[in-house]
Amino acid sequence: MIKIKIGGPHATVELNARKGLDGSLLVMDHKKIDIAVMPEQMKVVTFPKAIASEDVYDYQNRLLELLASKGIIDRSSIQGGNVFRSLEGEIYGNEEINPLQAAVYVVAEFIDHEAASERVADQYEKELEDMYTHPTDRDSTEYGEVPQYGDKGSMRPGYYYYPLRNRY
Repeated sequence: MIKIKIGGPHATVELNARKGLDGSLLVMDHKKIDIAVMPEQMKVVTFPKAIASEDVYDYQNRLLELLASKGIIDRSSIQGGNVFRSLEGEIYGNEEINPLQAAVYVVAEFIDHEAASERVADQYEKELEDMYTHPTDRDSTEYGEVPQYGDKGSMRPGYYYYPLRNRY
């Protein structure tokens, strides 16, 4: 038997968000995507930021799949929106729990989790760049330490490879 307590403790989240003229909540905390929770249409819509230089579908898909796995949106309603590169999903209705608050709470959880992942990825990229631009003494040689060979390149002079033999 499963017991579920409705009502329990309330949670508070802090987001960089604004309210649109249509009443939608626009969450701007994520680095790659903007998230709109639309109460009139009962939808969550994700848009790539204007400065996004990479494909952001993975971020959008992860958010909507998380919302679907938590039971906030209908998995079968996840689809491309009418705006280029947007992705949307319909929020389930519920009389006992405010579904919009539940959606905003899960969005805040997603943003916190993604921020931690992005920090790890940024740190890795910085370490990789430092490894190439500032190598250790073990990973580098001074100019002149390695002797040069007289023959350079992959094509020896005077020897014509078969594809180039009959060319002028």
